[in-house]
Amino acid sequence: MLSFKNQNCSLTLREGIEEYNDYLRANGKEVLAQLRDSSIVQDHDVTHVIFGLDTTLEEESLLDTWVLWCCSYRLSHLMSYSKQPEIKDLYKKLLREVGIFKFLKLLINVFPTKFKIIFKHKKLMKKKWPFEFPEAYYDRKIFDLREEYGIEILKEEDKQFRKLNWSGAIKN
Repeated sequence: MLSFKNQNCSLTLREGIEEYNDYLRANGKEVLAQLRDSSIVQDHDVTHVIFGLDTTLEEESLLDTWVLWCCSYRLSHLMSYSKQPEIKDLYKKLLREVGIFKFLKLLINVFPTKFKIIFKHKKLMKKKWPFEFPEAYYDRKIFDLREEYGIEILKEEDKQFRKLNWSGAIKN
């Protein structure tokens, strides 16, 4: 299991990002290049680590809920993620292969867990996670950051939903 998926992860945020990127590479996924004029890619990747989620479609959907309800953000910055060419291509491939009905089924499948994030985990938080976070956070322990913000990540038993099978799915 990925270390950052443990509530009491002792890695620094920087080490957590390295582990996240290694996980992507080990599963044949592209690590998106950081943009010169925007922190959007790193900001998104850090939310995977701080909220303890991988890149399956289901956990990406849960991450959207964490970000929208439990983070402070500028909407224009957040929306710039979907404008990245790699992300646009991924969306097109996903819709072509999976189709709208299977995608809607996926959303219905994770809906109870999304409610748990909104009505339980959000209330546990002491303050919203800053989507555009301070650079100094990279050198802080993930556990300490979660403690400061009151982030209680989802347990594996909270994520007992059927995963969508498609060519881009990570099998482990």
